[in-house]
Amino acid sequence: MAETTTGPVIGAQALSTPPISKEGDRDRRARIIAMCNQKGGVGKTTSTINLAGALAEHGRRVLVVDGDPQCNATTGFKVPVPGPNDLTQAKAVLDALDPQPLIRETKVPGIHVLPASLDMAGLSVALRDTGTGLTLYRLMLDKLRGLFDDILVDQRPALELDTDSQLVGSDAAIILTDVDQWSMEGLKRQLAQHKRAMARAERDDFQVLGLVIGRVTKPMGNFDAAVYKLLKSHPTVRCLGEVPVRSADIKEARNQGLPVCQFRPRTDTADFFRAIAANAGLVKAA
Repeated sequence: MAETTTGPVIGAQALSTPPISKEGDRDRRARIIAMCNQKGGVGKTTSTINLAGALAEHGRRVLVVDGDPQCNATTGFKVPVPGPNDLTQAKAVLDALDPQPLIRETKVPGIHVLPASLDMAGLSVALRDTGTGLTLYRLMLDKLRGLFDDILVDQRPALELDTDSQLVGSDAAIILTDVDQWSMEGLKRQLAQHKRAMARAERDDFQVLGLVIGRVTKPMGNFDAAVYKLLKSHPTVRCLGEVPVRSADIKEARNQGLPVCQFRPRTDTADFFRAIAANAGLVKAA
């Protein structure tokens, strides 16, 4: 579908004011979803930002938790990265501090960000030193459930204790992948990570909502076409949708600190993320 309208930059600039619980929010309890794959370069951050935009269109109150010290989800929303003398996500997790003062507004009403910071590069080791690191993200994230409808955790590409702790702090996962010769192996390792982490946490209620195939380019060669077919018909993880390469739409939206649903709402790019939100059961299809 061709673009017909360029959406305006909406809402306020990123602010330092955290969301405040209101009387009408007391029954709110967010579902926490890990956006994950231990394989890098598969579109996790892009999908996290733009899924948040699709959810916000439905009036959902969304928190994006940037779990990667590269801080791409943070800067993708034009939110400043905390400095070494500031409260950071790593400090909030390790010291069981209230994370609300960290939360920042974005340009999109309803979307907030819990920013990442550079000190998260050593978070996995620090969590291991506590002896209780597997549970610490859950303690932090549970403090935020009453403020939002959806919490999306943008994970870094790693099989480490920080990503395990983020998974254990989540209710479900969406696995991001791409059409690549290592995609099936990466998907297999990611599912094995879920199984190990949940066994250690003694949980049997974790759900994999499905997978999203990103950076799809057509036509494909024979090998890529075979990988694509396997991903679309995976025996245990259903495909929620795909995102063909749309670099102009996505990059220009990101340059404005906006998801594509808000920047260019009448494009097929925006529709891809709306379909993912609906297929994952997070909103009703239009």
